Amino acid sequence: MIRINDIRKTYYTGEIEFEALCGIDVHIKKGEFVSIIGPSGSGKSTLMNIIGCLDVSTEGQYLLDDKDVSSIDDFGLSRVRNEKIGFVFQSFNLIPRMSALQNVALPLVYAGASYEERTERAKHALEIVGLGDKLKNKPNEMSGGQKQRVAIARAIVTDPSVILADEPTGNLDSKTTQEIMEILKGLKAKGNTIVLVTHEPEIAEQTERVLVIKDGLLEKDYYNQPKEVDATCVS
Repeated sequence: MIRINDIRKTYYTGEIEFEALCGIDVHIKKGEFVSIIGPSGSGKSTLMNIIGCLDVSTEGQYLLDDKDVSSIDDFGLSRVRNEKIGFVFQSFNLIPRMSALQNVALPLVYAGASYEERTERAKHALEIVGLGDKLKNKPNEMSGGQKQRVAIARAIVTDPSVILADEPTGNLDSKTTQEIMEILKGLKAKGNTIVLVTHEPEIAEQTERVLVIKDGLLEKDYYNQPKEVDATCVS
């Protein structure tokens, strides 16, 4: 699903050169639930931006769903983002004036789907995340956990190749965090490919595979047995 071959990313500020990624090789199979973890400044956000087609590498090759996206133009990247990637952000990124249904249906507007199709698919996505009774609610009428569920529904409504979750639990309390993780695990069980970026080891431990980024390099790449957490016992 994702093939990253010797990816390097260099930023320039005047005459100052900073290499954020120093040659990373990662292959992620379809249906894997992978977390990327590392300290601030490690390069994990840069890697996330490249995987999400929000940025391009300076060197190397990136194949997403067998399509080489490492050197396509901005218009091409925009199409890939809309068709292949579902985004979940820490800050939810919902449009305040729109209902949950309208927020979820928005990617389908850009995809050119009819009103009937996008309404039906948005309803189904909200039902998957347990918000079938909140279709008309606007973000200011929802809790943080409900907002993130809407964001997840929006991410899956286009049936993307990859769900990219950037610190999806960063603004949530412990109990709600575990509820969101259970939703992501459920999506993985249905065959979705999920890449989760986090700085929290306890979140990474719940994914099946962990990529540890440090100083622009892939320091560790290992599989673990996700730990089950009883949400009722989380303080």
